[in-house]
Amino acid sequence: MNLKCWIKSIIAIVLLKIYFPKITFRILEESEEIEKMNYLVWEVYALEKKYIDPQNSSPSMLNDEFEKHSIHIGAFDESNNIIGAIRIILPSHEGFYVEKDFNVEIPNYCYKKSAEISRLVVLKNYRNEIISFGLLRKALEMSKKRGIDYWIVVIPKKIKDHFSKSFGIKFRQLKLKELTEKQLKIRAKLPNYYKICNPMPYLISLKEIY
Repeated sequence: MNLKCWIKSIIAIVLLKIYFPKITFRILEESEEIEKMNYLVWEVYALEKKYIDPQNSSPSMLNDEFEKHSIHIGAFDESNNIIGAIRIILPSHEGFYVEKDFNVEIPNYCYKKSAEISRLVVLKNYRNEIISFGLLRKALEMSKKRGIDYWIVVIPKKIKDHFSKSFGIKFRQLKLKELTEKQLKIRAKLPNYYKICNPMPYLISLKEIY
């Protein structure tokens, strides 16, 4: 067990109950809720962060081939408005999204036991580490139920270093090859994201967390 992560998690759970007692975290089953999640992701990525050009995009662009192999989790306020979300891409014949925009090598020993964590967003008025923790905690719970042993995450170094320092989580950077022409075209749709964030793909062993 990661003692540091366990202690920090207990503290975060207590703070979540104190400061956000009416926030709930649950799986999104209805198509309308998933549409609201996609709008929230687009609102943050396009309208706020400008990672995506809002003039040449829409929430519908988030309906990709991985949706049918994913678990969607939402954070809701007391009025049942979605204020945060996260997506878990489960292993399937479609592979993982990370393989679309990185020429990455995912080890064979863990491929079928891995899930990709993506689209972690929180509405600006609620944005803090505690809400993100609640979403990640729910994602961990669902991953354990599905027999997932590893998470694939694509995050900036700053965020990776924060979680390493605060929670003692070990991030193993996945091996990369030169980008293909197809991957370069996909990245061209999100130029600001790669320029500003410079994210890298990492592997996390969940057994080192709980």
